[in-house]
Amino acid sequence: MQPRGERDFLAEQSRVTGFRPDIEGLRGIAVLIVVAFHCGIPGFQGGFVGVDVFFVLSGYLITGLLVNEIQRSSRLNLLNFYARRVRRLLPACALTLLVTLIVGAFLLAPAELSFAGRAARATALYISNLFFARNAADYFAPNVQSNPMLHTWSLAVEEQFYLFWPLLIMLGLQRMRSTRTLVTVLLSVTLASLAACVWFTAHSGTFAFYQLPARAWEFGIGGLAVLLQPGRLRISARTWSGMGWIGVLLILASAALISASADFPGVIALAPVLGTVLALISGAELPNAGVGTLLGSAPLQLLGKLSYSWYLWHWPFLVLSKALLPNITVVGKISVALLSFLVAAITHYTVENPIRFHPYLISRPARAIYMAAAITVCSLAAAVWSMKYATRLAVSPQMTRITAAVDDIAAMPREACVTLGESSEVKVCEFGKQSVTTSLVLFGDSHAIQWFNPLREMTEAKGWRLTTIVKSGCPATDIKPPERTQEFVAKCEEWRANAIRRILSLRPSIVFIGNASVYLNRRENAADGTGISLQEWQEGTARTLQALSAGGVRAVVMRDTPRLLFDVPTCLARSVRHSWYPGGSCSMAEARVVDPAIFDAEKTAAQGLENIHFIDMIDQLCQKSVCSAVQGGEIVYRDDSHLTGSFAERLRPVLEQRLLAILEAPK
Repeated sequence: MQPRGERDFLAEQSRVTGFRPDIEGLRGIAVLIVVAFHCGIPGFQGGFVGVDVFFVLSGYLITGLLVNEIQRSSRLNLLNFYARRVRRLLPACALTLLVTLIVGAFLLAPAELSFAGRAARATALYISNLFFARNAADYFAPNVQSNPMLHTWSLAVEEQFYLFWPLLIMLGLQRMRSTRTLVTVLLSVTLASLAACVWFTAHSGTFAFYQLPARAWEFGIGGLAVLLQPGRLRISARTWSGMGWIGVLLILASAALISASADFPGVIALAPVLGTVLALISGAELPNAGVGTLLGSAPLQLLGKLSYSWYLWHWPFLVLSKALLPNITVVGKISVALLSFLVAAITHYTVENPIRFHPYLISRPARAIYMAAAITVCSLAAAVWSMKYATRLAVSPQMTRITAAVDDIAAMPREACVTLGESSEVKVCEFGKQSVTTSLVLFGDSHAIQWFNPLREMTEAKGWRLTTIVKSGCPATDIKPPERTQEFVAKCEEWRANAIRRILSLRPSIVFIGNASVYLNRRENAADGTGISLQEWQEGTARTLQALSAGGVRAVVMRDTPRLLFDVPTCLARSVRHSWYPGGSCSMAEARVVDPAIFDAEKTAAQGLENIHFIDMIDQLCQKSVCSAVQGGEIVYRDDSHLTGSFAERLRPVLEQRLLAILEAPK
């Protein structure tokens, strides 16, 4: 039997907008494709569009409730509105945050726990979207995908939406007392936001993805859809039914076909957004008919009912399970997601609903606001505790050494010498003697930068000159880096062309080229389409080498370092914390992390060209077919593929020997 508060609430909801099984079903589809995407299930590479579906549904529902309240009472009670939002969202979210941090304190490495704590602090303050946008844009920041609070960015966007949207509704209806004015206001905001989304997707992808100004149009389209009264458009029931099915198919097709390499959200986000709108309008015109028969089915109704709790729990479960089981498979992830569904159901019936529909809180909305303040303080306290605890864990000698490896980057002045972000400026730094006969140019991306320490030591010892021309995330190879904004790709191409011209003008003795192979499709996930093909890499390499060879410059292409399937310092820190987490698991078989086809493609690209040479250091990084995380007590990697500055220095004698052999060879 339902509690009285819940019956009263549902009665009010039914009287205002009518309970919509189709909306519940759309929630079910949205959360299902998000979870499937996070589990890595084939066919759901674009499952992140489920968040866009949630945004449209929120805009539709909130706008409908606010408009109906003003039309009934000629005013909007903001206290009641925010009290309802507090009861609906905060208790379950705070519980998830608290449990995640407690479990993380047992499982995570100190750096991971500190990162999670900082994200939890931002979540408690409803600004986690700002936190993750900043960290995702920072090339040297931790990988946001490993943070158990990452999914809260969308909740922060919704909470920020709730702050300003009621004011727009009040402006249009309560002040201007005109539905036409309301439509004009909402349409203006929606179009402005859509334009911002398209522009920022091309120029600043992280802002477009995480920030409300570039996402408000999705809520706005939902809000405009609810203002379209049923029956206003004279369209046959058959047509409405077809539109509903098209809408759901658009959502599912988006989840299957849109990839992480696409310029998203941008224009392409219109597909899932308009699909959701079509399904909503069709559901309003044909209640319990057409696509409503699917959306009203029992499985989707259950998923929809538990969608919020499942969304909260599934991501922490997946992240923490990977910390517990580093080699977890897709089947394992599905099992973990199902376990999180069980926890979500328990949360829904024991925490979410009892607080949401509690008669005392419903009748005293101010108490819900007090509760929100208390929850915020408790969440902040838990976040600060986790950060302090992480600091305590990091002070042991072993942990200090591992933490130092994370920051052990090549000793190149970053601001002065490395071109960053969406800049095409060719920064040139020189080291060593100016008037010498032997000069080297270091050219490429961050995988060129990692060789700076041994090259600088060598040039200083030999009395040579070293010049650096590098840009993070932009290879010397003439390709378009995937998963980057249009602006970054354009600036990268401009930088590369200008860099090559500058190199040719310098007439160096040798150009030392280092490129990350991260831009290519990895063999284990080549089907997701997020990288470039081997053929594209070969052709891009050929174009760059042809330009250098034609200019009479001798070039050395460095074979890329192995790219492990995990962050090495994190793995090592976990092995220190847990006896059941063997340090040996932080090393990998060479066959899994070194793809010979990439180096073969680079050598094929150089065929027929003069003055092109290659250096292969894999034999120094992998012995007996194993690529180790630690060699001779020295940590090899500072993440999953970049060498620590210290270990790169250790390789100087071998690197120098191989480079001298090329320099001393006749042209």
